[in-house]
Amino acid sequence: MGVVSAACYPVARGRMPMDPAAEIAMPAAPAAPGRRFIAYHKWDRNFFLAFLALCWLGVLMGFTPAVMQRYRGHADYPAPLILQIHAMAFSAWMALLTAQIALIRVRRPQLHMKLGLIGFALVPLMAVSGSLSEVYSQRFRFTHPPDSQAFLIIAIYYVIAFTTLACWALAMRTHPAAHKRLILLATTVIVGAAYTRWIGTPLYNVFGDGYVGMVINTYTGANLLLAGAVGYDWVTRGRLHPVYEIAVPAILAGEIATTIIYHSPKWLPIAKFVL
Repeated sequence: MGVVSAACYPVARGRMPMDPAAEIAMPAAPAAPGRRFIAYHKWDRNFFLAFLALCWLGVLMGFTPAVMQRYRGHADYPAPLILQIHAMAFSAWMALLTAQIALIRVRRPQLHMKLGLIGFALVPLMAVSGSLSEVYSQRFRFTHPPDSQAFLIIAIYYVIAFTTLACWALAMRTHPAAHKRLILLATTVIVGAAYTRWIGTPLYNVFGDGYVGMVINTYTGANLLLAGAVGYDWVTRGRLHPVYEIAVPAILAGEIATTIIYHSPKWLPIAKFVL
């Protein structure tokens, strides 16, 4: 997933040059003096491994209690087929991410590229199944308190943000430095939901559910991962990758926008109409 300029290596006939992380090295676009982003750093492989570990931590801590409750027959409602499909798609995304990082670590970039084609089917499956699962859940809440239809805007944000970032990542597959950061951002969005299940209630008990409180109890997990990613680029490169300069402010703006909509008295009637 890291990359260096192809100019750094002689190109053997019929082969793509490789960087020290065993990734395909693509020609770097010309950059303004003093603004060139160094695509590969010796710490990159370990950074993305640490990111993966934190993602799995959030997923396990956030979703395991609900899975166990459902397994024991104590879930709020039976899992419909669409929810089962979404759970499998989410698990497949995490498994694919794990495999892709492992393939780079063992220097198998060609297999990494081939396996990544699964994403073209997985991303729309996650978006559709996630949307329909949330609709089913919220319709259940119509007759089973607590009334949480206002939360629909958060689910809409998750779907839009993940799908946009993941599709952008797929479009940038031949630009590894951008591609891997967009995959990181897309995964951060959905893993943030798992962190909210884990730490959201304790944060809610401290900060409440007002404008600031909601941002804290809903997005702290995702934002800590974002801060780590941004901080890593700054420490190792002295600047941010261009995709961070665009996507991170957009993500933060989305969080603020959803919080404002969530608290708007006009939103709940709209959410109930949509459902």
